[in-house]
Amino acid sequence: MSSKTKKKSRTCFGATAPPFIDYLQDILRRYPDGGQILKELIQNADDAKATEVVFIHDERSYGTESLWTDNLGEYQGPALYAYNNAAFTDDDWEGIQMAGRSVKRNDPNKVGRFGIGFNSVYHITDVPSIFSSEHLGFMDPQEKIFGERKGGFLWSMDDAEHQEALTTMHDQFQPFRDIVSLVSRQEWSKVIMEDQHFDGTIFRFPLRKEASDISDNLYDSDKVVELFDSFIADADLSLLFLKNVTSVSLKHIDIHGTVNTRLEVKSSVRTDVVLESEDESIVEGSTKFKFITLNSEDHKETKWLVTTCTMKDGNVENLDSLSKKLSFFPQVDLAFPCGESRDCSESRLSCFLPLPNNESNKTGLPVYVNACFGLTDNRRQIKWQEEDQKHDEHAVWNELLIKEVLPQAYVMIIQDAIRLAQESHLPVSSVYKLWPDIAQMKHKEKWYVVALDVLHHLFSQNVAVLSLAKDEKEFITPSEAVFPCNGPTSPDILAAIKKTLVSCGENLVTLPGSVARAIKEAYPHFNTLKHATPTFLRDVLRKIGVHSISKDDKLCLLEYVLSDGKYSELKGLQLLPLSDGSFRSFTDKEEDTALIDSNEFPRALLPCCKHLFIPDDLSPACSFHLKELARKNLFKVINIAVDQVVEYTKRYLPQDWKKMRTRLVTWDISSSLHPPLDWLQEFWKFLNTHYKELRVS
Repeated sequence: MSSKTKKKSRTCFGATAPPFIDYLQDILRRYPDGGQILKELIQNADDAKATEVVFIHDERSYGTESLWTDNLGEYQGPALYAYNNAAFTDDDWEGIQMAGRSVKRNDPNKVGRFGIGFNSVYHITDVPSIFSSEHLGFMDPQEKIFGERKGGFLWSMDDAEHQEALTTMHDQFQPFRDIVSLVSRQEWSKVIMEDQHFDGTIFRFPLRKEASDISDNLYDSDKVVELFDSFIADADLSLLFLKNVTSVSLKHIDIHGTVNTRLEVKSSVRTDVVLESEDESIVEGSTKFKFITLNSEDHKETKWLVTTCTMKDGNVENLDSLSKKLSFFPQVDLAFPCGESRDCSESRLSCFLPLPNNESNKTGLPVYVNACFGLTDNRRQIKWQEEDQKHDEHAVWNELLIKEVLPQAYVMIIQDAIRLAQESHLPVSSVYKLWPDIAQMKHKEKWYVVALDVLHHLFSQNVAVLSLAKDEKEFITPSEAVFPCNGPTSPDILAAIKKTLVSCGENLVTLPGSVARAIKEAYPHFNTLKHATPTFLRDVLRKIGVHSISKDDKLCLLEYVLSDGKYSELKGLQLLPLSDGSFRSFTDKEEDTALIDSNEFPRALLPCCKHLFIPDDLSPACSFHLKELARKNLFKVINIAVDQVVEYTKRYLPQDWKKMRTRLVTWDISSSLHPPLDWLQEFWKFLNTHYKELRVS
């Protein structure tokens, strides 16, 4: 009996047939071809506690002279390889043969526990092979290579005959020899003969060149490039939520053996800045900074704030029972991109690796959400309790995660971001960018409800989340705050209000419009909150006075306190501006008179009263409101008309003119006490328009 047919206790290897073929075909119909395949292999590596993953697109073809069986010759061509630096365990060798019955099913800490993930590689190949720990195995679901009822073959490095085959059949095992050298820089002969162990895992997937019983999906180099491209699109998100893998590379080897690295993505964590949750909380978790570095044609580094939050046992009964029943973990992770503006419409869900970039997986939140979700059969989206899935346990689990754990995680990331901002590890502006912008989420009904739920949790816990204007690193609760004014207001006015309120010790907070909208929509008893309304500001100014306020700021404050039209509340405020730069109080006293001119009655008619006129360069809004004051006969603000021209002309004529006993006066146009020359022309026009005859009284 030859060594090729001699029965060995561990040579029978692979999945069973022919029902397995039908099963595979069903998986491939439902399971997507594309970048998701690489993600599944990364998940398996992460489960195995690997830290490094390398995908290699090798366009070389190898010899077919020295093969274990001639039937393997057609699989010596171009292939896709997946390497990771964790070795297979006995359970792994068993589990990879148990299609759909994964040994990881009862381990909630393992990502790829569903059993169908690895089988997506059959989109690419008919004969996957694995080299890891003490074995090299070929899988042949079609049972065409190694004989009837043999779904594969396993070589063992502790078997002398197998050792000989592995070292002498150069053509058969040259592909693995080359890749072992590339990824680990080890000599094949040493690994096989001396170590008898490979401390890592290499998958080889020969590209399908002809239609088979498994699939008619042919794979060429262009398709592998597309596979890599689809992964590259999500590369910066791929390491965000993995537990162990910190490096993924995509390499290409051309037909001449030249190696080129298309992409390398790495993650790292700042161990000196890690915040842990408080013991008395119903959840436990931590927040840390994670850095994702991409090297391809360009170099790019992104910084993320990542919070991990786990619900403790004994707090949500249904969550506890389903966690045990499904072997799922009641944990939600949130990741927020620091230092760059990302459109919230791009944020989406992950189940340890990002789910496909389609609308159903986008949340509209400013954070990326990850959890041990129950997924649909094709693992492209998470299950929800729709009409036909009211009692689906995976859907119920997802709803509980979103309802019970996610809000707790959200409050945690905001509180931790505040602590980091106070310690100068994070800009204060980032704290507000974490808030959901519910105005942009109303079209996403499910996630809009989630956003409101998050805000209700935030407010019900009375967390100090608002940054003080006087010291942005000091935070207070909404109930303690004075909120900026609402409505369209110029930056100059806002600045004047801020300066005034801060200087007098008011708890003015600064916040962007999205946060203001969130508070208005979700804060209970919103009407009890203090806002810097015109009324509020008038009361403050009445208490503190305006003596220390600059002229420009006074004019800004005047425009604001006039804006609501509650003119009677102006009484006593020294904000009535005059042309000489002084300000009078809003009173009914004669000494607080202010005059307003018009086209019909220009101020040139009363040159000696110019100090009584309001400035002619006031903002249109101020001018309008002051004219309204005069029209309503409030205070001593007067729109000049015929009677006022006569009265104030008499009152403010030059004193030396009044004392003249003759009909002639001395008019010195160079004197500031006398009217200018053009006054007579204006005054004569006024007399001619409003008086039919002039009599000397």
